[in-house]
Amino acid sequence: MSQTRSADDSSVLVQRTAGLTAVLGAFVMVSTVIFTITDFMGIQNVFVGAAVAFLAAFQAYRTNERRSPSIVIAAVVAVLGIWIVAAPFVLGADRTLVVGVNGIAGVMIVILSLVGAYGSRQVSTTASASA
Repeated sequence: MSQTRSADDSSVLVQRTAGLTAVLGAFVMVSTVIFTITDFMGIQNVFVGAAVAFLAAFQAYRTNERRSPSIVIAAVVAVLGIWIVAAPFVLGADRTLVVGVNGIAGVMIVILSLVGAYGSRQVSTTASASA
């Protein structure tokens, strides 16, 4: 009974962190329009933000359908979050607003995806222990 409850709690953790990560990915995507981010920096924000939003939403959907959450998806989203933080420096964006928006959103994406990966590991550990 307690193992089932632990798996359910971890599953909820994965769903919520994936949902928040999807919202942050959508924010990065629309930040191009909201904050008038131009040139290649704006284009990469649209594509990387869309990728984060899609992958995180897929992770939440997958977990909701009672499939085991994927640690690989969480790791890919964490890497994309690291890229979001690094992109202004790599691409030479010098606006403080762009660095701030990407920095804060990217760090939050990385933290949430790592928490989701931890929850994914808990779900898989509990599932294998109950089998």
